Formats: sequence, C-alpha cells, structure tokens
Amino acid sequence: MPYRFELSDVSLTQGMRRLALAEIARIQDALSQDPADTAAIHTARKGIKKLRALLRLLRAGLADVQPAENAILRAAGHALAGQRDAAVRLATFDRVVAGADLPCLAPLRAHLLTEAAAARQPTPDLQAVFASLALRVEGWEVTGNDRRILMQGLAETRLRARRAMRTARDSREAEALHDWRKRAKDHWYQARLLQPIWPEVLRPLAAEADRLAVALGDHHDLAELRAHLAPLAPAVLPPEAADLLTARIQDAQTGIEAMAFPLGARLFAGEPEEIADLWVKWWKVWRAQLGGAA
Repeated sequence: MPYRFELSDVSLTQGMRRLALAEIARIQDALSQDPADTAAIHTARKGIKKLRALLRLLRAGLADVQPAENAILRAAGHALAGQRDAAVRLATFDRVVAGADLPCLAPLRAHLLTEAAAARQPTPDLQAVFASLALRVEGWEVTGNDRRILMQGLAETRLRARRAMRTARDSREAEALHDWRKRAKDHWYQARLLQPIWPEVLRPLAAEADRLAVALGDHHDLAELRAHLAPLAPAVLPPEAADLLTARIQDAQTGIEAMAFPLGARLFAGEPEEIADLWVKWWKVWRAQLGGAA
C-alpha cells in the first residue's frame, strides 16, 4: 500500500502500525540486497526517513515511544550515510560540469571516482535492529484525541518549517538551507500521509513540497562538494580549476535559491495553527464516511 492513511484504518494506532510495518519490511528487503547497490541503500534510508516522519506527526500521542525510537532510527540512517555521500559527490560534480569540456577538472573526477569506489563496502548489519523494531511496533499505541494529536503535529511541522525558511533566507548559509530542507521534507511526508482526505488539493501540494525538498537537497549536495574541495592537493585540483568549479557551484546554488524561496513562501503561507485546523477539519469530513468515526 502507498505511504498514506486509509479509510480502512479503524484508528490512528492501526494506521500507524500498518504504515510502520510496511516501511520496516521495505527497509529489511533493501538491506538484504547487494552491498554495492546504492539504489538499495537509498531505499533503506528513505524508509527510515518515512518512519521518522510518521513518528513526528503523531508524537503528541506517542510520548512514551517517539523519542527513543526516533533516536534508534536516526542512528540507523547515519550508519548508512557514508556510502551514499561519496556517490553523491561524484554525481553532483558530473551535474555541475555537464556539457562542458574542462580537462583541468579531470584529475578531480578521477579522485572522486576512486572515493566512490572505496566507499562501496558491506552494508551495516541492521537487520536485527529492524526485526526488533517490528516487534515493538505491535505495542505502539496512540493515546489521546486523534484530531488534537494531528493538529499538534501538523502545526509544529509548519511552524518549524517557517522558522527554518526565515533563517535560511536571512543567512543564506548552507547549513541553514539544509535544516530548512529537513522541515520541508516533513511537510511533504505529512501531505502524503493525509493525501486521501482531499486528493485534489493535497496531491499537487505534496508534489510542490517534494520539488522544494529536492531542490534544497541539491543545494546541500553542492555545498558538501564545495567543502570537500578545500583540503585537496593542487595535483588533484589546481587553483584555477578550483576557482572555476567554485563559481559553477555558486551559480547553481543561486539559481536554486531564486526558485526555492518564492516556492517556500507559498507552501508555508498562513498561520500554522489555522492551516493545521483546516487540514484536521478535512480529516474529520473524510473519516465521517465511516458513519461518524473520526
């Protein structure tokens, strides 16, 4: 089933457990693939992010569960990050110089290719971690009023996204934009989870939130590549080549920012509690199709 609540979920608890177990199964399947398969690593890391987003949305009803489980998932994601980082640096470099004949950058590409190959190592054995998590999921219980829990989760995510956007806009620092990306992804996941309550409205909104998160992810990858260049020896990256590549990276980041800030202003317009209240009202109407269940 897709990553979303369904009318067949008789409660938030049942929906949460169904979604969590489905993601855990996908993660375990990805972790069983060839350790050199970067697509499988990406699938596993994406599943971890979806689990964390689900826990964030419902955290007001999971006070005894969310903090500890979130920490376990965060650690699992970090354990899978190294292999991904080297591959992304190479892909980002190729994207920045695409279509250009720049022989001075050939030694750098060879260096990044070597790093990416060296990073291909056996996937950390996390099967036991997720097998144990699956057992614990069966005991997860959302406690409290469903609509109040959703209201709090939605409002908090929107508030944090707006604050992160303002900080990023004011500072233009790479880390601030990366933090904004995390909050934008939370918003994207929430729109996906609740899409059935009004698909015609939330499907395009989720698509735009995804577009923003992807763009900010590209911005972060560019920043990581730029930071990676600093300690490299001149034999790998001569000064003139460094200046050329840095200028291209800066131009690409400026273009992303020019798109991202207006899009973010539209996505996060409106007071967080008011927008959350509206979405929860749509939830109530949707759940009323079950004959009064909400």
